[in-house]
Amino acid sequence: MNGEALSSVRGKLKVWLRSGLALALALQLVLGAWAGVVQAADSAGSTAADNGKSEAAAPTREQVGKAVTDLQAILGKADPVSDWVAFGLARSGISAAGRYLPQANKSADDGSLRLVTDFARVALAVNANGGDARKVGTGGKVDLLSKIVNFEKIAAQGANAPAYALIALDAAGYVPGTTDRWTRDDLVKWLVDHRNTDGGWSLAAGKSDVDITAIVLTALAPYKDRKEVTGIIDEALVWLSGVQLETAGFGKPTESSESSVQVLIALTSLGLDPIKDSRFVKNGKSTLARLLEYRQSDGQFSHLASGKADGIATFYALLGLTAVERWMDGLPGLYSGVATASKTSVTVNGLSGVITTGSATGKTALEALINVLNSANIAYGVDRHPQFGALLKSIAGVDNGKFGGYDGWQYAVKRDGAWVTITEGMGSFVLKAGDELTVYYGGGDTTLVHSVKIEPSAPREGQPVTVTVEKESFDWDSGKAVVSAAEGASVTVDGQVAKTDKDGKAQLKSLKVGAYVLSVDGYRTDAAPAYVAWKTKLDVASYSKKVTVRVEGDAGVVASGSAQGGTALEALEQLLKASEVKNEIKDSAYGKYIGSIAGIAAGKYGGYDGWMFAVVRGGAWIIPAEGVGTFLLEDGDEVVVYYSGDATKLADPISVSPAQPKPGQDVTVTVTNRLWDWKNNQFEAAKPVAGVKVSMGEVEAVTNDKGQATLKGSPEGLYQLQVTGYVKDGAPALVRSVSTLQIAGSYSDQSAISAWALDSVTTSRAATILRGSGDGLSVFKPKQGVSRAEFVSALARALGLKGSASSAFADIPSNAWYAKDVGAAVSAGLVGGVSAGKFAPDAALTREQAAILLTRALKLKATATTVVADAKQVSPSAAASVQAVLQQGWMTAYESKFAPKASLSREQAAVIAVRVFAASK
Repeated sequence: MNGEALSSVRGKLKVWLRSGLALALALQLVLGAWAGVVQAADSAGSTAADNGKSEAAAPTREQVGKAVTDLQAILGKADPVSDWVAFGLARSGISAAGRYLPQANKSADDGSLRLVTDFARVALAVNANGGDARKVGTGGKVDLLSKIVNFEKIAAQGANAPAYALIALDAAGYVPGTTDRWTRDDLVKWLVDHRNTDGGWSLAAGKSDVDITAIVLTALAPYKDRKEVTGIIDEALVWLSGVQLETAGFGKPTESSESSVQVLIALTSLGLDPIKDSRFVKNGKSTLARLLEYRQSDGQFSHLASGKADGIATFYALLGLTAVERWMDGLPGLYSGVATASKTSVTVNGLSGVITTGSATGKTALEALINVLNSANIAYGVDRHPQFGALLKSIAGVDNGKFGGYDGWQYAVKRDGAWVTITEGMGSFVLKAGDELTVYYGGGDTTLVHSVKIEPSAPREGQPVTVTVEKESFDWDSGKAVVSAAEGASVTVDGQVAKTDKDGKAQLKSLKVGAYVLSVDGYRTDAAPAYVAWKTKLDVASYSKKVTVRVEGDAGVVASGSAQGGTALEALEQLLKASEVKNEIKDSAYGKYIGSIAGIAAGKYGGYDGWMFAVVRGGAWIIPAEGVGTFLLEDGDEVVVYYSGDATKLADPISVSPAQPKPGQDVTVTVTNRLWDWKNNQFEAAKPVAGVKVSMGEVEAVTNDKGQATLKGSPEGLYQLQVTGYVKDGAPALVRSVSTLQIAGSYSDQSAISAWALDSVTTSRAATILRGSGDGLSVFKPKQGVSRAEFVSALARALGLKGSASSAFADIPSNAWYAKDVGAAVSAGLVGGVSAGKFAPDAALTREQAAILLTRALKLKATATTVVADAKQVSPSAAASVQAVLQQGWMTAYESKFAPKASLSREQAAVIAVRVFAASK
C-alpha cells in the first residue's frame, strides 16, 4: 500500500471512532476497504504473466467446497465409521454422533485403546461430534483426557504422541488437575527440546519427516506467540519449504497426498495462507492446488499422484480440505475444538427483515454464524485481511457497501442481558455460554436497541399497550455505553405499526387474547437500518374478574349488583347494560372517563363535581391513581362509582357497638373518614364525620361532632345498616355506605356449638335460614344430624326460593313449618322424593347426599380431582358431586377424609347454608 492510501484509511478510521461508530464497524468495513487497496496495489505491481500464474495456483472457495461435499457423500456412507472419518465429517459440518459415539464408548470399554495417540484420536472425534472426552464408555466412567495427562511414557512414540496429546487437550479445553503427570507446558517444552538440528521433527532423532513436522507445527500453533516457540516455528517452516517438491507436493522417498494434507493443516492452524504464501508455492502452484490433482473423477483421492482411489488418502483429503475451507471462512483451525457446553443463538438481520435464526456451537462469533448459515443453505462470503484476519463480506447476496458508503455487515453480542463492547472482528471474538449473537447490515448511524419496556408488563385483552424503546451507543471518549430514547423506531405487533416519538414511546391499540411477536426495527428503503432489529414475545391474556359494582348518584343509589370485567370500567359498563341504565363514557388525552350515568352529568352543580370511582379490596379502600378504564380488578373487589364534589368523603368501615347486639339493644354507630394524601401516597389519620344520616330499617339518627349516632334497639333479624350524606342542590357530603348488621339471640345450648360454626349459626338464626330444632329459637342441637326437611328448607331459604306446600308427598303435612320450603325446592328441581309419594322429611342426611343436593342447587361441576383417603367409600352416584363440593370449597374434608356415609350435623349444615346465602346475594 502506498503512503497516501494508508494515510487516507487511517484518517477515516480516526474520524469514525471519534464520531462514536463501534470499533467492530471500523474493523469490519475500514479494514475491508484497506484490503481492497492492498489488492489494487499488488495488482498494479504485478505483470500480466504473474497474474495468470497466480490465478492458476489459486483454487477457489467454490472448488474446495465442492470437493468437500463430494467427500462427505462418499465417507458419510462408511459403516462402521472410523475415528478419523467421524472427526472429519463433524468438522466439515456433518455430524456422525449417532453412529460414532456408541462406537467410541465401546472402544473405551473393551480396552482397545492403549497408546497416547489412541486416547487423543478418540478424544478428538468424540469432542467434534458433541460428546465429552472426559466422560466416555459405559456410564461415562472413562476420562480420555486424564488418561493422556497421566500417561507415564508419553514420549515412547516419539514426537507424534506429545503432539497429538497437546492437540487433544486444547481441542477439548482441558482444565489441568493438580496431580497431572503432564501439563501443556511440559508437552510444549518436550516438543521444543526434541526437534532435529535441521529444524524439523521425526519419530526418532535424526532426519526430519514432513508429516511429523507438520503435526508438531499444528500442535504448537496455539503457542506460536510464546518467545520460546516463535523462532522454532519459523525455522521449521523454512525446513518444510525447503523440502517441498517442484510439483508443490511433499513426501520422501515418494510424494503422497497425505503429506500435503498434513502441511495444509499446519499452515491453516498457524493462520498462514495455504494458497498465496510464497514459501509454499512452487512453479506457480500451491500445496492446495497440488492436493486437488490427486482427486479422482468420482471425488475420491489417491495416495500417489498416478495411483488409484485410496480409502486412507480419501479421508485424509477430507481433513486437509476441511482445514482449508475453514481457513477461507475465517474459522479457527481444524483441531480448534468444539464448544460443547452450550450453543449460541444466532439471528441474522438483513435490509428489511430476518434472514435466518438458529443455534450452533462455535468458538468464535464467525464460526457460530457460518454454522447457522450453512444449516440454512444461505450463501455468504468472507475475505481474509493479511493483517487483521477474516472479514465478513456478504450474506444472501448482499455485499458490503451497498449504499455507497461505509455500510456493511456488522455484529453484536448480548451477554447476561447486556450488549458487550466489541473491539475485534468476528473471526477472533470468543463466545461464552449463553451468548446471543446478532449479525446485521448496518451503517454509520445504525444503533443497537438497549431495552424495550411494555406497559402494562402483562397486557390483557382489550387493553392499550405503551412500548418504550431505548437505544444504546458507545462513547469512545468516555469508554461508556450511552443510553437514550430511540426516536423513529418502528414497533410492530399483529399488523399494527407505530413509530416511537422523541421520548421513545409508541402507542398500540388493544389486542385480542393470544401470543404475539413484538418487533422493533429501523428499516429504511434507501439506507442501512437505523436500528438493529429486536424481537420479543408478547402474551395477551384473557382477564376478567368477578366483582360487585355500586353506582351512587347525587340523591340515591342508581344501580348495584354483581358484574365481571378486567377493568373497573368494563365491570361498570356490564352492570349498567344489565340494569338498562343509560350512560356516556368519553375519551380524553388521559384516557376514558364517565360523562354521565342515568342522566346525571358531570358539572351538574356548576363546579368540579362529577363521577369518581374507588375500590374496596380486602375491606379497605383503594384510591386509584389511574383512570377507570385502566384500573385492573381482582376477584371479590367492590367497585364504587359515585357522584362527587370537592368535599365528598368516603366513609371508613362502619364501627358498631356492641359488635353483636341482642334483640332490643341500642346500637351506637361511629362514622369516620380518612383523607388520601396524594403527596405521600397514603391515608391520613381517621377523623369523625358529623351531620350524616345513619339508618337501619325504620330507625334512623344523625351523627354528632364525634361522628356517632345511636339507634334504638330492634327485633332479631338481619339488617342493612346505611350511612348517607345527601345534600340538597349539591353533591353528597359522604358517599352512601352500606353494611350488614345481624341482631340475634342465643340458644340454650349455645356453648355446645363449635367455635368454627358459631358465626354461621348466629347468621343463620338472624337471617332465618336454619334455626333451632323445629325451626324454633330455644335449642339448636348442633351435633345432631340434620334431617332432609331441615337441609332442603335451609337451601331454599338461602337461595331465596318461594313456593307453596306440595301435595306430592303424603308424609309432608301441609301445615309443617318446612312444607312451603320443600315445595319451592321441588318446583325448582333441586330435590325429589325417596319413592313415589314419599319424601322422608325426618330421615338423617348423609354427607354425600348433602353433596348431591348442593351440586343440583348450585349447578356445580368438578374440573379437577381432590384426593381423599376414603374415596372408595363414596357411592359411585355421588362421586362427581363430592369432588365438585370439595374442589370449590362448599364442603371440606377433615384429616384427608370426607366421611361420605356419616350424618351431616346441624352446625355443619348451618355453615354450608350461610355460604350459599352469601354467594346468592
